Amino acid sequence: MSYRIFLDGLLMPITPSRITVRHKGRNQRTALIDGGELTHLRKGDGAEFTLSLCLPRRAYPFARYEHGFLAPEVFLDRLLALRQDRRPFRLICARIAPSGRLLTDTNYRVSLEDLQITENAEDGDDVTISITLREYQEFSATTVAEDGQRIVIEGIGREMDNRPEGGTHTVVRGDTLWGIARKHLGDGRRYREVFERNRDQLQNPNLILPGQVLRLP
Repeated sequence: MSYRIFLDGLLMPITPSRITVRHKGRNQRTALIDGGELTHLRKGDGAEFTLSLCLPRRAYPFARYEHGFLAPEVFLDRLLALRQDRRPFRLICARIAPSGRLLTDTNYRVSLEDLQITENAEDGDDVTISITLREYQEFSATTVAEDGQRIVIEGIGREMDNRPEGGTHTVVRGDTLWGIARKHLGDGRRYREVFERNRDQLQNPNLILPGQVLRLP
């Protein structure tokens, strides 16, 4: 059993040993990632996540990369851009079986609140970063038209996700339904919806072929 951490769709090369979660108005809870177990994170209002990540400067055999080795600067540039642009993104912790099949995943929409970078001679050339993420909820105002006048009612709106839905995806080598659902729908757990939408050409959700054009929900 293994765990993989994705930030804004980018796989972190080394899984952190723990993720600390603080819920607003609740005691601090810590999710440990060791011994093949993970405490599943419950979604709550204003959850705050802190974690430390190691970004290697060499391709260690225990590090994971989706498309080959990436230098620490690639990850740092992405994270610094997220903080500067104040753009919400996905924090995903996926639990993967030895066969490569997804078992469970924890999926939050977050914003990057703080980023600390540490370079220590004892760690060689590797870079360690500590980040703080906050659960992101976008609020909207409701506009009501009455008697020709426009009245703006300010209040809490639903969480908005501007990720477009619908359309198609052409399968390439290495694709999985979970990965396709995560990319296009923002939640890998919606892979079953993609499968059901394409039952005319798919018999097994774990078997898709390069070149297939899949319809998205």
